[in-house]
Amino acid sequence: MKKWLQEHLICPECLDSQTALTLEIQEEHNDDILEGTLNCPGCGSRYLIQEGVAVIVPQKTLPHTKGHTTYNSQSMMSAYLWSHYSEFFNGPDATDAYRKWASYFKQTDGWALDIGCSVGRLSFELSKTHTYVIGVDTSLSFIKKARQLLSDKKLEFDLIVEGHITEERECELDPEYDYNATEFIVADALALPFRSDLFATAASVNILEKLPDPIQHLKEVNRILQKEQANFLFSDPFSWDESVSSPDLWISGRNKGPGKGRGMDNICQLIKGENNVFDPGFIIQEKGDVLWKIRKTQNLWEHITSQFVIGKRD
Repeated sequence: MKKWLQEHLICPECLDSQTALTLEIQEEHNDDILEGTLNCPGCGSRYLIQEGVAVIVPQKTLPHTKGHTTYNSQSMMSAYLWSHYSEFFNGPDATDAYRKWASYFKQTDGWALDIGCSVGRLSFELSKTHTYVIGVDTSLSFIKKARQLLSDKKLEFDLIVEGHITEERECELDPEYDYNATEFIVADALALPFRSDLFATAASVNILEKLPDPIQHLKEVNRILQKEQANFLFSDPFSWDESVSSPDLWISGRNKGPGKGRGMDNICQLIKGENNVFDPGFIIQEKGDVLWKIRKTQNLWEHITSQFVIGKRD
């Protein structure tokens, strides 16, 4: 974990009091903390930094960060590395979705937060236009890979073809990425470990439907964004899943009651300030669709239409 991040971190168990975390360093190299702990003087929680990766999540989230299932599996790693970086190694049917999402941001002196960053592509793109960028995800495997890209400045991985058959893929990354100003940590989108009003930009891309409490996530985005001169990129296919969140908590996809109606209509109303989820609200700058693909094997693909909206606070 880079040292420049430490002074802006708070305990995710103590969001109301915004208790700052203190740092104990066991090993460091060139201002990168390799081994250490972040400690909360309020509740006594300790968050480990191991092999450079800080894991700063509430205790209840910790089991979801590890293991070899879902987003920590080898198959998911292959699928998402292809989806994020296939342009760079001339992958067949490469997608430019991340370049399109990033194209809506202009040069700013502020910080950017990429929530649900996966293996880091949007974070790297945002480093071209922001002073500092932080990518967060609950997948320890994804964050370790993103940090490896930070140090290697190139990508090497085994692309799954079929079953256990893989092919090596490698490529150099964009030389315009600012690796020194980019960092990745394991964090929970429902309890972001950052002080309020820190970020000029936040991105929430294809994550809302994967969260047990979508409104809480949006409230956290509101908390960490600046009250003025702030930008919010939201994108999602609104493919709700009852095994992830109760329909009572969905922001769309229902025929009556809370969440009645379609996703883009409802999210735009929330972003503009309805129900005080975002306070102050945003002016809608742009809306549209981004076609996004996940390559699971040579013959198995997911083709996704992710609807997006850009909001701005003056």
